Amino acid sequence: MKRMLLFVMAALGLAGYAAAQNYVDVAPGDGTLSAAIAAANDGDILRLLPEAEYTESVNKTIGTIAEKTLGIYVEGDGSVKARVKILTDPGEGTCQFFNVGNNGKLILYGLEFDGAVEGVTKVSYLARCYMGETPAPTFIKKIFVHNCNVMNLKGNVLDGAGTSLAGNVVVDTTIINQCIIHNTGTVVHYKYVGCNYILVNNSTLYNITSYGIRINGNSDTQRFEYPEVTVDHTTWYNMGLGDPREIILTEKATALFDKPIYITNSIFSTQTNWETSTKTALNIKTTLNDNMAVITNICMWQLSAKKNWLKHTVRDTIRMDPGFADPANGDFTLPAGSPLLTYADNKGPIGDRRWAANASAVAQNGAALPEAFVLAQNYPNPFNPATTIAFSLSKAQTITLTVYDTRGRRMKVLAQGRYGAGDHQVDFSGADLPSGVYFYELTGENFSRTKKMLLVK
Repeated sequence: MKRMLLFVMAALGLAGYAAAQNYVDVAPGDGTLSAAIAAANDGDILRLLPEAEYTESVNKTIGTIAEKTLGIYVEGDGSVKARVKILTDPGEGTCQFFNVGNNGKLILYGLEFDGAVEGVTKVSYLARCYMGETPAPTFIKKIFVHNCNVMNLKGNVLDGAGTSLAGNVVVDTTIINQCIIHNTGTVVHYKYVGCNYILVNNSTLYNITSYGIRINGNSDTQRFEYPEVTVDHTTWYNMGLGDPREIILTEKATALFDKPIYITNSIFSTQTNWETSTKTALNIKTTLNDNMAVITNICMWQLSAKKNWLKHTVRDTIRMDPGFADPANGDFTLPAGSPLLTYADNKGPIGDRRWAANASAVAQNGAALPEAFVLAQNYPNPFNPATTIAFSLSKAQTITLTVYDTRGRRMKVLAQGRYGAGDHQVDFSGADLPSGVYFYELTGENFSRTKKMLLVK
């Protein structure tokens, strides 16, 4: 429980105000979650039970989050999900799990959202950008979906595709982390909303009916404000099933994209009609000087032959069948010996890391990794602004512990020199760094380990 509370406080950016938080336990059942959301105050954290089911059979929306920050998470480590379903018949309208409106911040952790009831898909969206009854300038602070399963949606997962949103809505931060999303529409569809930062990380996305990510850059100032985008360690499969489209598209608009776009350490496999499709899989349209994207360390397979690289930085790309174990049933495990297990920029696996079980026996030089050298996951993670990194050495030696950003730039050296055999820990503060993904790497004699951490302010 303590570990989970630390996670939620970090995710909410309220770690320094723990005493002020109100943790609300929500009983399983029909209508209990919607009632808890309606009664929630700014900063409340709703706690759901693992393996329990939370349904809604009256309203078409479980909750609207506006003018407040709300966290909804499952007790435990998130490995056992709480299930959330809408049973209401949408009739002539639509059902969505959440609306997110002005000054809203929604954080979801350890939940399963299934839009189907007895095999019939009823729900259209996970979260929709919401202006209220009439169009008005709307600023959404954050939508953070972490360690969740999302499936069986008629429409988009995060939806900003309504034309009435154009010129009215900006989403500041959008994060999808450690999620599995399948049998849905576009994952992030921000054609008609502005946004400042998008991160899709350590996630698997498959059987998607249209785009993977589509962004345009409309803003409430009638200018075009484009986000910085990072897509890292993701696995994409079977894209554009009903509406064959690009996997990632920055929409061509009246102004140039002027923020960096990073597409790294990922696997993109199988577009619908890939042999004849004219839809470029990774289509980064008009950007400042046509060179704002960095596309590196990716695998491409059964994608349209059409490419639109322009002047973007493209390197370390490979075309090969990733050899997924059983993609038809959602198993994307990479085979032992696959070059993709050492193809990342840190010589580790590419794609969603959960499918790299066979990487533990593969060293960066092709030999077995010495199991006596251990680099632990930082704790807490996500964090704000401090976290602890622990490591163990089987013998005394000279080591270096370094923090890098997603561009590979060295941010801090946390430890350097000779350390004795045994357990060690180092504290790291990101107080002077922006929110985002960072890597920490431990190198020693004949070994190297790298892990990822998430700073959320």
